[in-house]
Amino acid sequence: MTVPELADPQSVVARIIAELEANPAARELLLRALLTEEFLQLPARVARIEEEILPRIEGDIKVMKDDIGRIKGTELEASFAHRATSILNREFGFTRIRVMHGRAGAFLQYAGEFIERVADAMESRLIPDEQWQRVFDTDVILQCRRPGETQPTWVAVEVAARIDQDDINRVLRSVQALETLFGEAALPVVSGERIDPPDVARARQLGVTFIELLLA
Repeated sequence: MTVPELADPQSVVARIIAELEANPAARELLLRALLTEEFLQLPARVARIEEEILPRIEGDIKVMKDDIGRIKGTELEASFAHRATSILNREFGFTRIRVMHGRAGAFLQYAGEFIERVADAMESRLIPDEQWQRVFDTDVILQCRRPGETQPTWVAVEVAARIDQDDINRVLRSVQALETLFGEAALPVVSGERIDPPDVARARQLGVTFIELLLA
């Protein structure tokens, strides 16, 4: 009995590929014959994982970025309070500077006095609720004097890693509230690591001083 000659494997594969290209409907039948059901379901499972898991991961990343931003913002506020005398002396010529409000820890020895004055104004209805709330939401508030001055100047500061239009608008509202509250001059300041050129122009136009502030 003659043993049949085996076909060249490459020729067999080439013939199968040609058949599949000529008959696309046969591809799925071949795959089902060669692969397990679990393997065939793998693309659908991957798609389902991407649909269910990726949004969670993206959400977690956003929360983490927000948390890091808040931590950095707190560190920048404390840094500003720590360096306030040198910063405000250089920018405005102030020599007597007191940190009255903010998240600046040990630098807030005058916070009680400030809170009492704001509370008195609230009880006397000197400013509407939204204004006194803006005062308390301001990142840093300082009371300053230049040599020879008898009247203090208030400085409201919004601090962020990246200063934007919202920071500028907030600090302007803070200044308006402070001037109404105390009947004394107030200066708006924004301070952070960076600011985009359009916001630099906007700040200058509105009389808001930008002070670069970098963590050591």
